[in-house]
Amino acid sequence: MPGTVRREEDLSVSNLATIYGCCGLFDMCSDNDLMSLSFEGSQPFMDWIGWERTNVCLIKKNFITWVRPALNISGNRSVGYVADPCGPSNGVRWGECDFTLEDFALIRRHGPVRDATKADLKLCEAQPRYRLDGTPITSDAEFDMRLTVEGIVQDLKLMLINGNHAVPGQFDGLQRLVATGYTDSKGVRCRSMDSIVIDWNSNGMGGGAGITINGAAMPAIYDFIDTLLGAFRRVRDRILMAPQLAAQSMNVGDMVLVAPTFLLRCILDAYTCWSVCPGQQYNEANLNTYEARTFRNGLNGGMFQAGRIFLDNFEIPLIAYDWGMINGPTRADVFLLTGNVGAVKTISGQYNDLTSTPVNYAEAGYSVTDGGRLLTWLERDKTCVYREVEMQPRLLLWAPWAQVRFQNVACHSPFGPLSNDPFESSFFPESSFDPAVCP
Repeated sequence: MPGTVRREEDLSVSNLATIYGCCGLFDMCSDNDLMSLSFEGSQPFMDWIGWERTNVCLIKKNFITWVRPALNISGNRSVGYVADPCGPSNGVRWGECDFTLEDFALIRRHGPVRDATKADLKLCEAQPRYRLDGTPITSDAEFDMRLTVEGIVQDLKLMLINGNHAVPGQFDGLQRLVATGYTDSKGVRCRSMDSIVIDWNSNGMGGGAGITINGAAMPAIYDFIDTLLGAFRRVRDRILMAPQLAAQSMNVGDMVLVAPTFLLRCILDAYTCWSVCPGQQYNEANLNTYEARTFRNGLNGGMFQAGRIFLDNFEIPLIAYDWGMINGPTRADVFLLTGNVGAVKTISGQYNDLTSTPVNYAEAGYSVTDGGRLLTWLERDKTCVYREVEMQPRLLLWAPWAQVRFQNVACHSPFGPLSNDPFESSFFPESSFDPAVCP
């Protein structure tokens, strides 16, 4: 029949357990079975980035990177004064750089194959199951979609850090955006756009040998907090050099320090000793004093409940983020990010607004949810069905020069990292993964 696509494979009903039907995930009938569908909890970092919907595929921004007087015939700075009111004047030169952002990533997953004739069956009258907030889960279809979306969100969390637009279906994450070697669309080098990238060379909070800043060796006399303060000052100085940004008043939360949870605690301990320990030496003996303990406790909490530090009396909230940043049992990356300068936003997320898709292709059975973030549709073979879900996000970062990345910072602790990424060796609930299947 013209216009139809014939499936070449036959679907088989999945043996993954359901939440609601005849093969319940928890084989019990009770009216108080509260449960969580996630080990992950909230994600302040994704909220801090902020997400907006758009239907613009290509975004290009042009920047004037420098302006200076023209050179004279000797190659020196030309003069700006003239002796004769009717005489000629000298000109100016400037540099430019452009950023081009094309298209979106494509993240798509599907749920298990189910028997459509059993979608509304209940194991017993005591069902439905309930979420922790007390609202019921009333169908296996909803349950399957929620778990599928959680898998997509995990993909997004990793891509925010290690995404690479050169890989089809991905966008550039922070590891590629907070970087050096920027060029424009014509291949012209834009050094003024480079981020501050510090290879900490697996040293601890006290610093050590082999540390580099944008490839140049750093003297082995600075600890982590000294270097962080220097990077912070460099970013603030450059903000003051940008006319549009210099007039803005920065607020708490415009700049944040992002690192895995275990490393943030080492940073807070090191900052405590840097602030109040004798000789600023970071060790357990200096940290175990009444003054140090009191100071350290005062750093807890903050805007994102992960702690805070003060650099030049400016509060920097800490954000715990354990996705894609842990490099081993003692090492991880740290980002000092400038997401806003007052009212000017420099980091943001976008997603392709998919709300028009069902309208344009009504016959395809598409639907959208979450304000246009997610597109979903049903694949079917006779009465066997599974649900596809996709989103199309990307990350915008318009001021790479205002961002800092520390690579391979070491932090030693009795227990080591703890990650909620199920593919990390430090994932806590399980050491092996056995799917919840029907008997």
